[in-house]
Amino acid sequence: MSSPYDEAVEQMMADYHRQLDKLAEHQRKMSEITATATSPRKQVSVTLGAQGQLLELKFPNDAYRDMAPMELANLIAETFGAARVQVMKQQRELMMANAPTGVDLSKMFGENADLGKVLPRDPIMPDQVREYVDNGRVPGMED
Repeated sequence: MSSPYDEAVEQMMADYHRQLDKLAEHQRKMSEITATATSPRKQVSVTLGAQGQLLELKFPNDAYRDMAPMELANLIAETFGAARVQVMKQQRELMMANAPTGVDLSKMFGENADLGKVLPRDPIMPDQVREYVDNGRVPGMED
C-alpha cells in the first residue's frame, strides 16, 4: 500500500512526463513555422523559416528589372522585415497558447521585453510540494 506521499510523487512524475511530451510537440510546431511576405507592388516575395532563415526569395514579375540596385535592395530588406514580423507573431501566439498557468509571456516580446517579469517570483508547484517546501512536512503524514 502506498502512502499519500508516494502517490503525490507518482502524480508529479506523471505530470512531468506529460509536460515533456507537450514540450516536444510545442518544439516541433515552433520548428515548422514559416511566413511569406510580398512587396506591395508584387516585385519581391520573401519566405522565412522559424529561425528567421531565408527559405525563398522570388521575383514574381519583371518589375524588379526597372528598379535601381539600391531601391531593389531596400525593397528586399523591407519585405524580409515584414516576413520576420509574421514569423515572430506566429511564435508569440504559439508560445502564449502553451504557456504554463501563471506565466505571462506577453512581457517576453517587444521593445520592453523582460524575462524577469515573465516568470513568477515563487515557482509553480503542487500544493503537496508547497506544503513541504514551506513547512518541512509531507501533507497527510503524522509528525
